[in-house]
Amino acid sequence: MKKILIIIFLSTIFISLIFSEEITLDEGLKLLSQNNIQIKTLESKLRQAKYKKFETFSSWLPKLQLQAQFVQLSEPQIKLSQQMSMMFSSMFSPVMTSDKYYSANATVSQLLFSSGKVFSAYKISSINYDLIKTEYEKTKQDLEIQYKETFLKTLLAKKMLEVTKKAVEISSENYKVSTELYKEGRVSYLDFSSAKINYFNAEINFLKIKNSYEIAKEGLKNILNVNFEVEPVGELENFLKDTEYDFVKLKKNIQKVYEVKSIDLQKKILLQNLNLTRSEFLPIISLAGNYSWTVDDYNRPIDQWDDRHNWALVISWPIFSSGATYSRYLQNKENLKQINFAKEGLVSSLELQLSSLYSTYLQLKESINLAKQNLTLAEENYKVAKSYYLEGRSSYLEFLQAELGLSNSKVNYYQTLAEYIIVCEKLKKFDF
Repeated sequence: MKKILIIIFLSTIFISLIFSEEITLDEGLKLLSQNNIQIKTLESKLRQAKYKKFETFSSWLPKLQLQAQFVQLSEPQIKLSQQMSMMFSSMFSPVMTSDKYYSANATVSQLLFSSGKVFSAYKISSINYDLIKTEYEKTKQDLEIQYKETFLKTLLAKKMLEVTKKAVEISSENYKVSTELYKEGRVSYLDFSSAKINYFNAEINFLKIKNSYEIAKEGLKNILNVNFEVEPVGELENFLKDTEYDFVKLKKNIQKVYEVKSIDLQKKILLQNLNLTRSEFLPIISLAGNYSWTVDDYNRPIDQWDDRHNWALVISWPIFSSGATYSRYLQNKENLKQINFAKEGLVSSLELQLSSLYSTYLQLKESINLAKQNLTLAEENYKVAKSYYLEGRSSYLEFLQAELGLSNSKVNYYQTLAEYIIVCEKLKKFDF
């Protein structure tokens, strides 16, 4: 059984080395930024919002339009005899005396006054750009925290696999020793069968942890959006930093977190929408100029073309909209009330989230020191128990208890260590 287990384990390692790639935490962060679909989508939305911002700004700039057309009439609008045509043709436009004509127009328009409509629209597009940028930064932060949590849990599973593999080796050796001692009559059948049971349980636990590790690696591969197996490298202890968090300071920073910034930007957009609705009661003034060329035969010299120009000052003032504009104004005021309620609920939720994280942070900070001390004691107890057992000064059950205590202490220490590092990463959300 042991040989089969070792062969399976070594085969898995060999295959994973061929088809997997080792990555550090920082290398994974680069892959996350390059490959994650959510980040790519938001980067595209950010560029789109930037183009929209310029589109709105262009409303202040002059517009030029060129137009050319050919018209074929069933008959001229004014029929002139040949003699009259020679005498009076220059007095009429080719449009009037010919059954066909060519024309070209150039129109220039410039908005002079919009009662704040364009300004409000530009502010909305600018704030919307900031909103998408905030959403991008929030999503990136959330994904980085999620990635780090997945990476550390995968690293923990890898460490647990090492611990359980060592436990299998120890229990296997103990089983061999117990078998020999049982044959010599130096230990009871109960000690011998306990060693055998412990060995089988260690193998079963090893297979469970191995499966958990493979699942964790698959989750890491999924969040990085890569088509190859990834193998996290590093030691959990290297990610442990002596970080001190102040709850009062973190609570004050709630107003700065991306979720709150996002809702504040949404409120600014609603305020601009309110201004935009108000401006619909006011006039718009624009200036337009048109220059046209018309001829019945484009082969004529340019000085014989009929050219005309005009300028127009246009004032547009919506006097009565049957209450539709006022209704939109009232709707926007209600939207403002709703966004204020949403912010209150969000802040309360974030305060609860922070309290839970900080409480867990304090508990784990104390637990790490205790878990480390407990691991040191368990290692010393195991050494003493093994020595006493081999000398025949203690029973196998006492030795087994020390061995199980060592394994449990290792598991507890690494789990506590990983959980503490993860909760510190999550608290960074509130640390500015």
